[in-house]
Amino acid sequence: MGTASVLADSLQLMARVCDALELAKDLREDGTVRELTQVLENLRVRQDLTPEEKKVWDALFELCPRLEEPFYPERSAREVSLHLRKRGTPIARSVVRMILAKWGLDVRGKKW
Repeated sequence: MGTASVLADSLQLMARVCDALELAKDLREDGTVRELTQVLENLRVRQDLTPEEKKVWDALFELCPRLEEPFYPERSAREVSLHLRKRGTPIARSVVRMILAKWGLDVRGKKW
């Protein structure tokens, strides 16, 4: 299994954990919220990423629990680029797309 596949799988799992986290918050399950937040932190830790890849990776995990709609990493180049710009660490959307594509995510077209 390649690094890109592992990263793509981790991002898909992150999206599912975020969905579960939102449900746990809605149900006021504080213990479950803490556990799912810890799962997100564990998924977030990655070695061997370039500095730009690390910024994109971290932005995905920062955005995930805060978005109102279900969060799908492959559809997130725009949100990630905007978030990084607001945070003061801008990366062009095209670079974000290339990084997501490198991780095996489909970022072509408008699947919004």
